[in-house]
Amino acid sequence: MSVVKSYNPGFLTDTELRASFCVRTAEFDSLVETLRENTGASNQHVIVVGAPGSGKTSLLLRVALEIRSDPALSSRLYPIVYAEESYGISTCGEFWLECLSLLARQVRDRSSEFDLGRTLEEARRERDDRSLRERCLGALLQFADREDKRLVLEVENLNVVFSDMLDPHAGWCLRKTLQTEPRIMVIGSATSRFDEIDRPDRALYDLFRILSLRPLRRDESAKLCETVSGRPFEPGAARRLQILTGGSPRLLAILARFGAARSFRTLMSNLLDLVDELTPYFKGHLASLPPQERRVYLALAELWKPATAKEVAERARIHTSKCSAQLRRLIGRGIVSPAGGTKRRKQYYVSERLYSIYHLLRRSRGSDSLVGALVEFMDAYYSGSELKEIVDRMAVDMETADRQTQAILRLAFDHLSRLPKLAWHLFQKYPELVTDEVKKAGALLLRGLERVKKSDLDEALRVFDTLLRQWDSDEAAPVQEVLARALFEKSNILVREKRNEEVIATSDEAFQKFETTRSPALRGALAATLINKIGCLHELGRPREGLAACDKLIDCFGTGGPPQVSISLAAAFLARGLMQGELGQLDDELDAYDDVVRRFGSSESVPILSIVAHTLFGKAGKLGIMKRWRESIDVCDQVVCRFEGAASSELLDIVVRTLLLKISVLGVLGRTEDQRSTFDQVLSRILPRLNSISKWTLESLMHASLELGIDRSAVLIRKSPSADRLLALTTALELEMGMQPRVAVEVQEVARDILRDLARFREDR
Repeated sequence: MSVVKSYNPGFLTDTELRASFCVRTAEFDSLVETLRENTGASNQHVIVVGAPGSGKTSLLLRVALEIRSDPALSSRLYPIVYAEESYGISTCGEFWLECLSLLARQVRDRSSEFDLGRTLEEARRERDDRSLRERCLGALLQFADREDKRLVLEVENLNVVFSDMLDPHAGWCLRKTLQTEPRIMVIGSATSRFDEIDRPDRALYDLFRILSLRPLRRDESAKLCETVSGRPFEPGAARRLQILTGGSPRLLAILARFGAARSFRTLMSNLLDLVDELTPYFKGHLASLPPQERRVYLALAELWKPATAKEVAERARIHTSKCSAQLRRLIGRGIVSPAGGTKRRKQYYVSERLYSIYHLLRRSRGSDSLVGALVEFMDAYYSGSELKEIVDRMAVDMETADRQTQAILRLAFDHLSRLPKLAWHLFQKYPELVTDEVKKAGALLLRGLERVKKSDLDEALRVFDTLLRQWDSDEAAPVQEVLARALFEKSNILVREKRNEEVIATSDEAFQKFETTRSPALRGALAATLINKIGCLHELGRPREGLAACDKLIDCFGTGGPPQVSISLAAAFLARGLMQGELGQLDDELDAYDDVVRRFGSSESVPILSIVAHTLFGKAGKLGIMKRWRESIDVCDQVVCRFEGAASSELLDIVVRTLLLKISVLGVLGRTEDQRSTFDQVLSRILPRLNSISKWTLESLMHASLELGIDRSAVLIRKSPSADRLLALTTALELEMGMQPRVAVEVQEVARDILRDLARFREDR
């Protein structure tokens, strides 16, 4: 495997560069637009700022390619691309000498009476920097005039160029040229912002437009991986690579080529080769950091897990306050990220988790620490299902492996058994490979789950309480996952039995145990127990406490995470709006509903989209209560527009209820004909696609029938494709009108129940 081209896009052909450039397209469009607009007496210069590996070189090379290949641009612009490392520049004259040297190389095969090669040789013999500057700049401008084009200088690592400058006046000299000379434009790059562009007393201040390269988003990471590897990537796989690399295009490209080895021995060999090839990248990554920041960064990398400022300070052997300041700077650079914790005890982790793995592998001594580092990589790179496949193959390999390989595999199994996403699989399939304590705890959990399936809830609670009591102090990862699952199952049972105060206590116990965990499984269970608590506080009529619980969940899980966490987070935002409504904070309630749609509306998860749909339904209802009728109808239409085509019966059920709500609002506005057409839309287009009709939907249909009039409703239902499914309702409506429909006795029994509900609804109107 070779990653040379990943490091240096300059080795790519024009065709390869064009084909591989699939991200940073917005930044590319912005730079090209600036080029097109630079037609006046002065130019807008740009500097692209991004961490090593963020795609600066590829972006600048792609812009140069666009200048050469686009007829409109090539007719008036000429690109000159500096080398990625221009270390020989120490004066302003040498800056222009390098530019002239590059231009001479680019045009040496062209016949011309203007001999740049000879001019370059003469310039190199010049010892006076002012004369050197004037000679080189004059030759460049003469070339620009002869070609009738502006020169576009693409200068990499401007921060390094200016830090190496020996001439204190070089920046001011360059500024004067760039401000007054329309024939020259600079597009530069830098690994970070630097004094020359940030300080008002420095030469380049306010001369450049700053274009910052942020880490790639999930969709961009997936696109890059697919382009580089030539194969589709599942969203989960792309997300894991995004987390592992911190959204770094360079590392994403490397790992996308890395493949998906399923043999532990092959993985070990490939990963060690990868580490050797990554060494230049990571050394450069570290070299760009000031010494104190580097010390803190290395301490955090060695800790591997998310850590508090105090823990990092102890490892780095510096004062906590100084460590906190360095962590803030590292966050500003985008290479350290906040990782939850609490408001008082924030946690941090290395954004490019691959660096932590690299650091562990480079420092490993002996097979145990090496295998531990390999397992850390596997945990970050592979999904739970992929890890289970690897474990299964390892178990087969162990039967035929030699003694030394068996010892390594046993070590690997020991480390793998500590991963939450594998602990349960190992317990169930390979009990001989887990500790006796894990076996015992897991057996109790299985017994409790079995009692839940048989609806023996009292016995299930006794089993879960025994488990929680006996293993309360065991900190092994598999046992911790068993305890979290037990707390979650206990919470669910208590919810079913309406034991609200105990639900609240169980959630508080779960938070006390697992609040700072980073395990996806534990975080999912923890968030779910807190949602149970919020629901109970709502039922108990304690909205202020419920609002505080919502804020706590959002504070702890606001960065998202595994599916269960994201679902709970969306539910918390919705619950927050409900609680604010109960407290009479109506504007805040509506804002909270808008926040849910803004944050989660683009999700592809049906459970989360169901929360979004419920949110819009609730907002429409609240606007109706506030007599903002037309706004209510608009929100109802949003629900229908977004979800009418959904395949999920759960989402379609909400669409039906929303349309039936719309009928009530239309009635207030006296729009009778619109009421009928909306009712027909429900009966003809959506109800036939539902797997089943929920109690809530049936009640909404009953309310709508009263709004329209039972005689009209009965006729519309009878003529619709939903007639058979709503036979009990139409029977009830006909009985209400004094008719004697001929239907089965069972249908009549249900119809009489509906009649009683209709009478109650009529009284409540």
